[in-house]
Amino acid sequence: MDQHPRSWGGKDLAKVITSKGYSIRKDALTEAEKLRVEKELTVAPIVQQKFAAKEDLSFKIYRESKERYYLPRRWGEAAFGPADSNIVSEGRELLAEAKRFVGTPYEYQKDIINMFIKADANGLICVPCGRGKTFMAVAIAAKLGKRFLVIVDKEFLMNQWKGEIQSLLPGLRIGICQAGRREIDPEKYDCTLCMIQTLCGQEFLPNTFQDYGFAIFDECHHLGASHFSKALMKVQTRKMLGLSATPKREDGLTKVFEWFLGEPVYWEKTRDPDPSVTVRPIFVTCKDAAYVEPPLDWRKEIVMARLLTQVVECQERTAMIAECLKQLCEDKRRKVLVLSERISHLNAIEDLLPGYSIGYYIGGMKEEVRETGAANAQILLASYAMASEAMNIKTLNSVIMASPRKNVEQSTGRILRIQADKRIVSPLIIDIVDVHGVYRSQYKKRCIYYRKCKYTIMEDDIEPDESVAFVQADANGCLFTDD
Repeated sequence: MDQHPRSWGGKDLAKVITSKGYSIRKDALTEAEKLRVEKELTVAPIVQQKFAAKEDLSFKIYRESKERYYLPRRWGEAAFGPADSNIVSEGRELLAEAKRFVGTPYEYQKDIINMFIKADANGLICVPCGRGKTFMAVAIAAKLGKRFLVIVDKEFLMNQWKGEIQSLLPGLRIGICQAGRREIDPEKYDCTLCMIQTLCGQEFLPNTFQDYGFAIFDECHHLGASHFSKALMKVQTRKMLGLSATPKREDGLTKVFEWFLGEPVYWEKTRDPDPSVTVRPIFVTCKDAAYVEPPLDWRKEIVMARLLTQVVECQERTAMIAECLKQLCEDKRRKVLVLSERISHLNAIEDLLPGYSIGYYIGGMKEEVRETGAANAQILLASYAMASEAMNIKTLNSVIMASPRKNVEQSTGRILRIQADKRIVSPLIIDIVDVHGVYRSQYKKRCIYYRKCKYTIMEDDIEPDESVAFVQADANGCLFTDD
């Protein structure tokens, strides 16, 4: 259990790492330093809408008492130097059987695991889909040998973690912290899987997590959001790991979780060049004004949400996607992932495909129904939200991005989980390109990404006036862009 800084060694230390964060005495700071704390650690997302009230979105990522500030660890160390002491519990040691790891990591995974351990086992590991983030995190937990927490944001992710841990650490006792369940008794549980909504929405006593020595934050980029950042102030173990394929947030709040967890220890921004992946751009040619004319607000600026609605409600466009699916499904080896922002759009696509083997991968479904459909259907209709994280369906080999999307790393990664030398059919990306200038610009950026990856683009499908300047592929692989 953490001790109060005043009781450590009989001294009232100025700077101490505690389970509340980097604790520093207020009387050790100048007024300017206090102002810096309160200003820099009150953050707000960058918003795109003009005239948005930034102050309404601001939130604090520090706490304070009458005598002390409690700051994010990494920010505190950078601002005021190393702490005089670290009084965070090292966690209870796992029994030998509980930490017996039965997995065999690839060489690249061994390198990443060792790199993290050498970095004092604190920071982020950022690798693309299919590189084994969960596997490496469990291997690290076994090496550290302490009771540990895993924090996730979706129930199906919790179940995936449970299955992975059971297969890799068969002697480990797993508890759940979700809604009314708090399975954290150290005499009964070696690891606890926590829903972040429970952590953020419920109150916990200060010593609740004192026997845990390691915490894994899955999909840690979510922790930059105001509500989810509360989890970082409730869970501060001696060692902490953040996992993400795409850690950079467009709203500028990446700094929030990096100040608590640390910066990336390993960030794989390149994927091995893969010319076996084919990209087929399909240009929408619909002339209907209801589709073509962009909706404008009173400032004559495009209303993006309404434009997306126009796009997905275009019947001619939806019929084109359905015809494309019919052609793909003639090859029974093809298993196609269809992604859209709108469930109604997926429903409309299904309506045009009677008799085809179709499943859904969307929120609100029972997990058993969702996973059964994913395993058996030739066409899998999915929301970007559900497919963006931890979709692990190795049989997928084709993807249609049925609604416009700026970032394609996650979407395309879903069909690349099988190693190139073990594939039965080459991966295929169907890129639907709309007529609107904003969406054409996004397509040009996607082409830069495709060419960096050395994917094979079917140039015959590119309109002459919309062709994209050639970008020399990087010898080391493809660049993971942040559009």
